Amino acid sequence: MRLTRRRALLGLVGASSVSGLGVYKLLDRTTSDGPLSDAGMDGLLTVADIVHPAAPEDVEHVISAYVVRLNQSRIRGLVTALSELDSRSRRHFGASFGALSRAQGERLLAALGVNRVQSRPEGTLAERVRYHLVNSVLYALLTRPAGTEPFGIGNPVGFPGGFASHTGEP
Repeated sequence: MRLTRRRALLGLVGASSVSGLGVYKLLDRTTSDGPLSDAGMDGLLTVADIVHPAAPEDVEHVISAYVVRLNQSRIRGLVTALSELDSRSRRHFGASFGALSRAQGERLLAALGVNRVQSRPEGTLAERVRYHLVNSVLYALLTRPAGTEPFGIGNPVGFPGGFASHTGEP
């Protein structure tokens, strides 16, 4: 079989339509709840379950409120990273990333090396997952007053009572 420009173009169109379908599945512009579909939100909740110890029950509300405030560029990066992570998850475990257990999600992120890379918005898959998913989820969860309680900090700096909680004053 000889590779021609026509076959290369057809292959490129076919590959882009498959990845485009994954991105389309994660984006859901028809709902008024936010820019992500249920599959996208499940992926972010799985990341939250992995990276935040003792995550409270209202995690979904906090993350959806954070995602709604993101600009379109950040949402596209987040959705693309989720789509590629979902594709990798289907190859390794036969299920979407949002459907994985905590242990399976931890194994997948560790296999990608997400815990060993710097976060970069335009880097490798691991760097983009670190930037768009892990850092975004941690920021959303840790910048609210109840988000730092598992770490022994009652109120983060900038919230009422933050200074008193750091200095030990009542």
